[in-house]
Amino acid sequence: MKLSRYISVALGHLRKDWIIFMFIFAAGICFTAKINIREGHVRQKVWSDAAHYYVYMPATFIYGWDVFRFPYKIEKKFEGFLLDTKTGKVVIKTTYGEALLLLPFFLAAHSSAYVFGIPMDGFSAFYQVFMLVGCVFYFTLALFFIKKFLAYYYSHAVSLITVVLIALTTQMLFYAYDAILMSHVYSFFIFSSFIYLLKKYYEGGRRSYLLFTLISMSLALAVLLRPTNIMIVLWMPFLDLKSAKELWQRILFFLNPKRSLVYILIQFLVLIPQFIYWKYLSGHYLYYSYPGEVFYWAHPMLLQIWFSPLNGLFPYHPAWFIFIAGMFFMISRKKLNGWFTILFFLLSSYVFSCWHCWFYGGSYGFRPLAEFAVFMALPLGMFIQTISRMKNLFIKSSVLVLFVSLIYYNLMQLYHYNVFTGGMWSWDDFTIKLKNYKLLDCNQKTYLWESDFSNYYDYEPVLLLDNHSRSRVSATYCNYELPDNVHYKKILSGILDHPVRKVSMSVYIYPSDADSTHASWIATIEQNGKTLLYKEIPFDKFTRGKNIYSRIESTLEIPGWIDQNSLIHFFISNPKRREFFIDDMSLEFE
Repeated sequence: MKLSRYISVALGHLRKDWIIFMFIFAAGICFTAKINIREGHVRQKVWSDAAHYYVYMPATFIYGWDVFRFPYKIEKKFEGFLLDTKTGKVVIKTTYGEALLLLPFFLAAHSSAYVFGIPMDGFSAFYQVFMLVGCVFYFTLALFFIKKFLAYYYSHAVSLITVVLIALTTQMLFYAYDAILMSHVYSFFIFSSFIYLLKKYYEGGRRSYLLFTLISMSLALAVLLRPTNIMIVLWMPFLDLKSAKELWQRILFFLNPKRSLVYILIQFLVLIPQFIYWKYLSGHYLYYSYPGEVFYWAHPMLLQIWFSPLNGLFPYHPAWFIFIAGMFFMISRKKLNGWFTILFFLLSSYVFSCWHCWFYGGSYGFRPLAEFAVFMALPLGMFIQTISRMKNLFIKSSVLVLFVSLIYYNLMQLYHYNVFTGGMWSWDDFTIKLKNYKLLDCNQKTYLWESDFSNYYDYEPVLLLDNHSRSRVSATYCNYELPDNVHYKKILSGILDHPVRKVSMSVYIYPSDADSTHASWIATIEQNGKTLLYKEIPFDKFTRGKNIYSRIESTLEIPGWIDQNSLIHFFISNPKRREFFIDDMSLEFE
């Protein structure tokens, strides 16, 4: 009787879960359709990195990897992959993992296009609609696996609330329903299936080679999607670990020759098509497809990736503070999963912060950690469980209000999303953005623009290089070919909500071929082609010699008679065409 009752309850929960997640899937389809299909037109999804991930499918099933069969200059439209007419090669820098997962949806689109007489070009809006469905499918399935994983630790209610919060308060909301061809949702799905299968394996399935094969398959696909995903292998020895002795036993268990051979064989089979593509592209079976893009392991940007307004994790997604709190709740209850989760978070953050482009370009918050929200489910569940067991109604109500606020904050950012182009610590730009989103209302007394030349923002022309930098790895320069640089222009009335009266200027200069540069920082105010104000700040008054950074600073006073509709223009002039380097520039308007 007890067994039959247990089976009945289990089947009831399973049916309930399927109903819930079918509803989530249907709601997701409606949500992504509302975001991406407007006035009968589908927003372009194949663009930049997404174009790299996607093009494997039309290249294989429509164009036969022949660049001359592709629509004319199609790559210019998507600004991603390259059709090299000189070599006849389709140049893709990403791996084919995402295309493999989306293949059923692409083939469904291709077959449907044939049936309905729609152009079978592989790139039209018709195909992209099927990709929307595919992304929502994998996202929903990922949430289902997370719920099944959490069921081993928490009640049905706590598990479900945890899943909903991960879906609605993290970066995944954007990548599931808007940027649907970026890799994050697909890694999110693979991670969730991996952690669920691993837990199931530990809960009585260790003799099942089928379960181990599925775990190996999910790990192999994770590595294929993004090589840095190999970090998740650490969960195999450390999940639910109880002692150092058990750690050693697990390591020996997974290094067993039979199990090792199973994983190596699966990983090799998964990588074979990638090896074939690299051979086609470069003539070598192993090829680094990101030339010039590297990790700077000695220069992590941890504070920046966590707290910078330029795509920082916590400013965009403060729900991660709750995840951290949950880790400490786990640690306070002497659960080793808490210690491992926080160490895994630190390791992941370190690895991603060492990438040369630490802010990851066009990004919704700090996107490399988006899929790693899977591993935050345990601490978030602990946080929710701890709060739910408290008798203090005020604390419970406050946390409920906090959760609702976090969901609202994320939804509003998604609704208003545009790529943030501010400098590294441009809090003023971030504040202005939140004001435009109706998420903040405050007076702006000053405006600070600053750049460490890690990214291109509000200035031109500029060339970046990774030597002679003062902060981290990037700087810009002047030389005999570049007589001026870093032009910053703005209409005065567009800077503050009151007249600008003073600008504080600061920049660091590094002369490299002589003690003197004969260069200057020029500030002008112009209107209708006429110069109303001119100021020149000679660098040689401040520089201390060559091969050393010196700070140049000055103040520009703006008279009351200056029309605030005038253009203020700053630039560095190099009339003698000397070589020197420029870093860490700031302009504070007040």
